[in-house]
Amino acid sequence: MKILFPYLARWRSANRSRYHQLLSHLCDFGHQIYVLNAPTMAINDISAKDVSGQGDALPSGMTVGELNTPELLRTFWTTPIRRTKLLKKGLVSITSISQIRRFIEKENIDVLLLYNLPQVPLLHLVECRTHFDLADDLVAMMEVEDGFTAKAGGKLLAKIVQTHMISKADTVTVASSILEDQIEREVLMLPNGADCEYLDKVDGSRWRSKGLGPTVGFVGAFEYWVDFDLIMQVARKLPGVHFVLVGSGRRYDYVRQQVDLLGLRNVTLTGVLPYDQAMSYAAGMDVCILPFNHGPVADGSCPLKLFEYAALRKPIVSTSTQEVMKIGEGWISFADNPEDFAGAIEAFLADSSAASFSAGTGRALVEQRYNWKLLARQFESLLLNGAVTDLEASSARGKILEELES
Repeated sequence: MKILFPYLARWRSANRSRYHQLLSHLCDFGHQIYVLNAPTMAINDISAKDVSGQGDALPSGMTVGELNTPELLRTFWTTPIRRTKLLKKGLVSITSISQIRRFIEKENIDVLLLYNLPQVPLLHLVECRTHFDLADDLVAMMEVEDGFTAKAGGKLLAKIVQTHMISKADTVTVASSILEDQIEREVLMLPNGADCEYLDKVDGSRWRSKGLGPTVGFVGAFEYWVDFDLIMQVARKLPGVHFVLVGSGRRYDYVRQQVDLLGLRNVTLTGVLPYDQAMSYAAGMDVCILPFNHGPVADGSCPLKLFEYAALRKPIVSTSTQEVMKIGEGWISFADNPEDFAGAIEAFLADSSAASFSAGTGRALVEQRYNWKLLARQFESLLLNGAVTDLEASSARGKILEELES
């Protein structure tokens, strides 16, 4: 099977997305993957820039190329202009339509994988099968990303486009049960996961060797859906605990300013790191946190880091967003204010048995349900056959568990 994935970001950015995981595993299964990523753009987004040290190695069967950059728009791509992220990505998608059509014909592509609203014209302009993956509430994200456009009718248009893409694509996947409940047609609920085999090789000793005492950590994008003010307040309440925040994004400068303003000597900001280094920091943490703001974006999110933390056998404290609460009932600690959040962290640090139970339960769930090899097999079956039967899912799970145990 040949799959084309037009990616409106940079494949070698610090953001190791669900598409990196799913498509890399499909390569391992013997399929051919073509990624066409967007040109480098001057937007303050962790996924928009290549990261030094991320590595050039690609799985066998994958090729990465570039979407065309029209000469007249090159200056616009590279000029930092506020609140133009959606416009730039939309223009990339629209101006690359003819290139994608030619590519599909030349390479005899079987499936075109789409994931963003500006890609809607491709549903009607290509001859191959189409798949739409809804990984986030795109309508809610658009409203936050560009409030002016949303007020001017953009939210309604985004909802119409998202509904149209869901109805017209040959097959559809969604990343969370919250999103699944909003859709009327048959879809495959394909959550995020973690690669246990990879993460078992990660070494957290470099961070632990600094001897800074108990460590609480966050790994991810510094974006509006993360409640960094909550983290700052919790750090003030726990001066004997070190907080390490790994990543970058549009909120990074604000967070750095708050750390300096509040004199938080127990907070370390690493900035952008390649994936392997980010995971090594996570491996050295005692407790990992998911401090999301409340709202439809966070409620519908199935965060990748949840499963990576769990695969690394880390106890987790999270705010009570809907999808995370469904997944983490009984083993994740939930808190929504600084006092309770700090108390949940202290409880894990003081009670090794509670921390071990949370860590062990999370790891078992990743092995049994939320591991990328199993999820990629289900994705493969959907793309090949148009559906995943209960028998196929059960058979795939059994085979993967046998591999993990061996």
